[in-house]
Amino acid sequence: MRRAVAVGVVGAKADLIEQGPQRRMIAGVKYRLNQLQQRTGFAMRGAGNYAKLMVRSDNGRPKFAAVTVGRNDDYMPDFRERLLATVSWNTKYLIDEFIFVEWNPPADRELLSHELTKKFDCVRAYVVPREIHQQTCQNPNINLLEYHAKNVGIRRAHSEWIMSTNADAAVGLDSVNHLLNTPLKEDVLWTAERRDIPWRENEQTEIGLWGSLRYRRVIPYDELGTGEFCLASRTLWHRARGFDEQMIKHRIGCDLRGTAQMVALGGSIQRAGTVLHLTHPTSCTEKIQPHHGDWATLDGVPYHNPDDWGLGNLREVEIAERVWELRY
Repeated sequence: MRRAVAVGVVGAKADLIEQGPQRRMIAGVKYRLNQLQQRTGFAMRGAGNYAKLMVRSDNGRPKFAAVTVGRNDDYMPDFRERLLATVSWNTKYLIDEFIFVEWNPPADRELLSHELTKKFDCVRAYVVPREIHQQTCQNPNINLLEYHAKNVGIRRAHSEWIMSTNADAAVGLDSVNHLLNTPLKEDVLWTAERRDIPWRENEQTEIGLWGSLRYRRVIPYDELGTGEFCLASRTLWHRARGFDEQMIKHRIGCDLRGTAQMVALGGSIQRAGTVLHLTHPTSCTEKIQPHHGDWATLDGVPYHNPDDWGLGNLREVEIAERVWELRY
């Protein structure tokens, strides 16, 4: 009897051992099918959003500005090409006014602002020289105070709606359709879910429709958003006085802090859709590196920027058509 029981137990264990690889294989198949369904659905929705945009009239739609920042320092592979590609995409589908802030440009490199303003009539550029960066930044690992720079652009944008974004970000077509078909309210700000899409370094020069329909990774949606996308009315941005200018050692988390500021001052958040991020190895989602700076928390919100936030006290000296340098 005992022998029979022992044999039965051993047999059951053997069955479980055999079932282990089978279960893992089944789980793997289910996972891949689920991923295929999600990616197929994303592509089909993207194609549908593109079709809607092609038949939509622009009559009576609000005016949108985008603010992005950068410097010609090879921060990421082929930064220039990514910047040109995202400006082209965003101005094709949504943006009427594009503000580029070139912060602390390297002395031995050409300004990106000149090429941008020559290629795109809707671009205005502001150059913040090295001495201003040195007087402001308190972190030797940071050459670009991203959110101080964005404040420069936000303060100077003319459009009634202003989107803070990045040089490697393209507005998803679902977000475009949602924003163009929704009555926008002054106290409602919009955030988006980030999807990383492929970008062929040193080969690719534009974002095509097909490229926008595929993604490599989803960054789960956070209501406070992502640095690639925060859209609010000009009124709400100015009420908040932009991003927190006390963050002189920081980059990561400053975006969430800025969104929380607008909520603390009476704003509410809605989800626009997706924002597409061109993958690159220097992203903080790949690895935290010294140039990402200290991590900003939500402590101390609401904060209080001075009246001259966004370097509003400086002179704007025109150095080329639609390019200004800020000076004391």
